[in-house]
Amino acid sequence: MSIEVVGVIAYSELEHYPVFSSGFHVRGLFYKILKSCNPVLALRVHDYRGLAPFSASPLFKLERNIYYFRFTLLDNRISTALLDFFKKFDEVELLNSKFYLNEVTYKSIDLKELLSESSPCKKYELEFLSPTCFRRPCPYIPLYTLGPLSHMLRFFGRIKSTYRYYPLPDPILMFRNLARIWREHGGVTIHSRRFSRWLEEGGIALSAIQDIKTHRLMHKKRNAFIVGFTGRIRLSLPNDTFNEKYARIVHALLKMGEEVQVGVNRTAGFGLYRILKAI
Repeated sequence: MSIEVVGVIAYSELEHYPVFSSGFHVRGLFYKILKSCNPVLALRVHDYRGLAPFSASPLFKLERNIYYFRFTLLDNRISTALLDFFKKFDEVELLNSKFYLNEVTYKSIDLKELLSESSPCKKYELEFLSPTCFRRPCPYIPLYTLGPLSHMLRFFGRIKSTYRYYPLPDPILMFRNLARIWREHGGVTIHSRRFSRWLEEGGIALSAIQDIKTHRLMHKKRNAFIVGFTGRIRLSLPNDTFNEKYARIVHALLKMGEEVQVGVNRTAGFGLYRILKAI
């Protein structure tokens, strides 16, 4: 399975725009393009039950009148449709403004190679560039703590939980989300249940935070507020739980997450981060 990233550099006379909430408009453009190319596929993607097979970035201003946005795709049919569109058209409308395409970039990342080439790093520094938020089950009861009863719950249904948004950098919530994306779309096994148990037993620790801020954004169509954090964090893999195999999985998941983003509303530009250090 490959991750495909289609980036767009475009010229526009747009001056002022909401940077963080611009991802909702970029997502709207995504559906508009996909619907024009393949209406059936657009409907399937829109109604997909599970973790969406795409993500969209916010709109970034590179310099005066030059902007960038990207789509990360986990389905080859979607990337084919987008690339076909950009071959035929050299302008799009976004935020009620015309954007004239200067360059369309493309890259493909093979997840099998990403995993095989990963390193067992012990420390990371990440910068979250767009608001990030996770869904936290309440109460949260790891299945492995229930022993043999956990096998029965897989057949009869898990313990019902309500969910709350959690706008803070929690390693467990973050890596469980990344592991779910990998499991659902990756096609390469990482033994996610065993990895999740190691994670919940303290395999990854939040060791520092810097300039963490929360942002409260309004989603006008849903008439709801969405909260997320930005800033820098440091993660460490403590010696007393260190496992080289899982350390390599951590590295691979983080590299994948740089492209697909993480958490709530990654299809609308949320959860974008970059790895600053990995040692």
